[in-house]
Amino acid sequence: MRVLGDGEDPARALSMWGWMTEVGRIAAGDRRGWAQAYPAPPAGVTPADYRELGSEFEDEWCAFNYLDETGKSTIRVVFSADLRHQAMLIGGPDWIGTLLWVDGEQVPVPCDQDFGPLCEQFAEWLDDRFVCTEIGGLWDHPLYDPAKINLLGEIRGLLIWDALRRVRHIVLPRPTEAWRSPMLRVAGDSWRIYPDGQAYQQDRPDRVLPIPR
Repeated sequence: MRVLGDGEDPARALSMWGWMTEVGRIAAGDRRGWAQAYPAPPAGVTPADYRELGSEFEDEWCAFNYLDETGKSTIRVVFSADLRHQAMLIGGPDWIGTLLWVDGEQVPVPCDQDFGPLCEQFAEWLDDRFVCTEIGGLWDHPLYDPAKINLLGEIRGLLIWDALRRVRHIVLPRPTEAWRSPMLRVAGDSWRIYPDGQAYQQDRPDRVLPIPR
């Protein structure tokens, strides 16, 4: 008899497997699968449950899996450092980005009517309150370079979700700001937004914004 791992619940894992199967079916069932209605995911799913489902862990907090046998629909789950919160990013066939759920609630993401959701397939928890991800589709930005091939475009904005207040914030670069891989840091009562990793390391933010309270 197999001993259950810490936090593992077979019934909960089975419920999550059923949800993933249904979401994969919806995503692949229509050309504009991102615009369809999706059921809410099961609550309280743990890293141990995702391991039971065969998910690959990139580190202690990030799990990846496929939603169907074709490998064209995916799920990436990113836990907060204390494992109390989780962001789920769902990608479908021929989508250029992903849909987003945080703690079981679907977060509205920008979408293009032809290409789908404009949210990147990765997310990062800044602390136990805020999670952020890049958003693309800024093809009209003055510094956008069409010669640089990237489905979401090389100029990016940020989508920030407040898990405490359940509020979405979107921050976009000004016409003179070339945010190609923007990063966000919480510093006291402020958000410090950097255009790329080098500026982040050197603490040279493009923008310092008060955190909404």
